[in-house]
Amino acid sequence: MEKEEKKLKSIFPPFCADEPLHRGPNFSIEPPSRVEFSNSSGTVIPCSAHGTPHPVITWVKSDGEALQDLSGLRYVRHDGTLVFPPFPGEEYRADVHAAVYRCEASNAAGVIGSKDVHVRAGKFHLFPAIFNFYFI
Repeated sequence: MEKEEKKLKSIFPPFCADEPLHRGPNFSIEPPSRVEFSNSSGTVIPCSAHGTPHPVITWVKSDGEALQDLSGLRYVRHDGTLVFPPFPGEEYRADVHAAVYRCEASNAAGVIGSKDVHVRAGKFHLFPAIFNFYFI
């Protein structure tokens, strides 16, 4: 019996108490509470977390609804970064560009949410410069 037990221990090593199977998420990078940008530059808002198993990052609106990508206006990268690409001033939308968002990280051990992120885009229109030169 002792020989069989040793064989099983070599195939299935005992669990180490110091290494939990599940560890709740903790933010590695928590987004800032305020982000301002211009429509001509766009911006990225990083959010990442660690835990066991590796947490999934989700961005939500202030009402808790998960964000949907909006072509040319807003999307979430695979690494959890929220991206607002540059956009023409006439495509400004207050519900997208002047809104409150939150990053959530979740895994089998739990869910954490960031503080509210207040996003505000300024829309700037480029006007042609007109110079008047007078020579005397």
